[in-house]
Amino acid sequence: MRNKHIFIIFSTLITCGLLAFIEHGMDINYLIKTGLKILLFFLTIWIYSLVFKDFHFKAVVSIEKITFQEWRRIVILGFSSAAIVLIAYLAFLPLIDLNSIRTDLTERLGITTTTYIIVGLYVTFGNSFLEEYFFRGFIFFNMSRRIGFLYSPLLFATYHIPMIMLWFSPAIIVLCFVGLWVIGLVFHMVNEKNRTIWASWMIHICADIMIILIGLTLFY
Repeated sequence: MRNKHIFIIFSTLITCGLLAFIEHGMDINYLIKTGLKILLFFLTIWIYSLVFKDFHFKAVVSIEKITFQEWRRIVILGFSSAAIVLIAYLAFLPLIDLNSIRTDLTERLGITTTTYIIVGLYVTFGNSFLEEYFFRGFIFFNMSRRIGFLYSPLLFATYHIPMIMLWFSPAIIVLCFVGLWVIGLVFHMVNEKNRTIWASWMIHICADIMIILIGLTLFY
């Protein structure tokens, strides 16, 4: 177990460090950055599976483990997450510079009014799956419970900071970090019983839908 922990911690730190560099150190658009993220996530998990031979790619997406009662709980949590995102946005709106966010999206990431909907659909369903598979399905499920609850939410929160660091003031970024850390903990809790990522993925989707809907105000 110790060797697994060491491998996962170092490999995922390197992966997220490379993604942070790609985010701000390379002048490429969102599509290419997305492709590189998929590649890095896949390589990290694939190398782990070659070394330790105890990770099965399909196991963490098994839908048979989810009961009807569990689906009902997931739906409630999903709507709750969307509501929390909206409330937080409205509460902190006076402190948010929407023009800076729009400028970053259009000039640095190359997202336009035309491509925003396509990017929004990918973020909602594709990117959310990638993050849940990597941070919960891979990292959390392959570490001891104590270390998994400590390490994975912290990495999840840290991983997001380079993406939003040009959007907000330092105080808001700290609040975002704390919020993302708490979200990571909640996602682990809802997945822990069934050992799949379905619960956190559905909740993640609902939260992202609200974020994308809010983002529509920047472009339309």
